[in-house]
Amino acid sequence: MMKAALVGCSNPLKAAYRPVVDQLVKILEDRGLEVVVSQFLTDDTLIGRGEKRARELESFFLDPEMAHIFDISGGDLANTVLGHLDLDQIKDSQAVFYGYSDLTTILTALAKNGNQAVNFQLRNCLVNKDLLKSGYFDRLLAGKEAAKELDELEVTFVRGSKMAGPVYGGNLRCLLKLAGTPYWPDFTGSILLLEAYRGQPELVASLLEQCRETGIFNQISGVLLGTFSELDKLKESQLPEEILLDLLPTNLPIAKTEFIGHRPDAKAIRLGQECAFKEVGV
Repeated sequence: MMKAALVGCSNPLKAAYRPVVDQLVKILEDRGLEVVVSQFLTDDTLIGRGEKRARELESFFLDPEMAHIFDISGGDLANTVLGHLDLDQIKDSQAVFYGYSDLTTILTALAKNGNQAVNFQLRNCLVNKDLLKSGYFDRLLAGKEAAKELDELEVTFVRGSKMAGPVYGGNLRCLLKLAGTPYWPDFTGSILLLEAYRGQPELVASLLEQCRETGIFNQISGVLLGTFSELDKLKESQLPEEILLDLLPTNLPIAKTEFIGHRPDAKAIRLGQECAFKEVGV
């Protein structure tokens, strides 16, 4: 029997969250998977916690029966695990790692390492039942269907009409934690994916400027914007695209989608994998 693991490499979950974990276990067991739950999901000890979680995560990657590893956490602490993770040891693992938000740090490092890394939050299946009823989640687990699902991601172009390349990025704030570290990928020819949960206009403007200062805007083939939750609440949803129109080279395409970010209807996107988007009719 193939296995799936539930882990939390970012902020620990509250003990009261256990019923949610049980529901997620059932979703996976209903699909014929043997589920292993991390012993550290509710461990709020900061000292040594990152290293312990890294060793456990490595054991999941090295288990030949492990097919899927779902991180169901978020917050600030994922890079404290990444710093202890032996990427060389797990390079050949066939397990797929799923997560979003703060897990952008680990997802990006895994994608650069050649591992399978998917920007997707399993907890969405509890809120958005259509992910299960439509068969979307089952096709995602099948793996070979995932590329097809990516092609079906609905996007709207702000500038240009098509873009292609490997996808890197995720949460804007968390991606920039990797700047200047060995985990920062080569963005040459890639599609830069950006979304955010927290962030007033001034913070978003500052972080996008930091992206420019890293030089990646001169390397990428395009930008795909997901949702920016706090800006949406402030009725400032258009701000990231307006800033990027000013910061990016004038020939660089920009697209946006409602289906990547901190929303229950968010879909999956594989990092480090070739993807192509084009305007309808092109």
